Amino acid sequence: MTNDSGLDIFITISLKYPELNAVKYQVDKDQIILEVALNGKTINQKIKSFTKKTVSHLSLFHKLANKKPTLLELDFKEVSGITFLRFLRDIKSLTEEEIELFFHLLMDDFSNSIIRDNQSIDNREIFKKKVKLIKVIRENSSMTRFFAYRKEGKVFVFNK
Repeated sequence: MTNDSGLDIFITISLKYPELNAVKYQVDKDQIILEVALNGKTINQKIKSFTKKTVSHLSLFHKLANKKPTLLELDFKEVSGITFLRFLRDIKSLTEEEIELFFHLLMDDFSNSIIRDNQSIDNREIFKKKVKLIKVIRENSSMTRFFAYRKEGKVFVFNK
């Protein structure tokens, strides 16, 4: 059984943010993973600085929102000259405002190095696609792990 608010957040994120390399939603674990690809090898000091700043800002955000996330992790991995930043969160306490804050922090530090899909999706199309995806996923209740990625302005969603 899918968590409707988690499914809504997963689909919104997948459609809205061209900065994302991939989005993974694990219903059975109640967690979502946002992955961003950064061009080039990222300097260790920059990673530490971004991690410290992001955790600090998100902690303050959670305190003000009176939320206590059970999972909040930032992970960096360098593969063949590309650095992958993974943001792991529990879906139950995640909000769209927190995601917006995360992307503002990300853009402050890495706007020039993010590998993104340059094709944007019209807001009207986002809504239509969101409704269609929710309908398809609800019809197949056995789906528990989702993976989405963008390519040329299209979002591909898979049951993993």
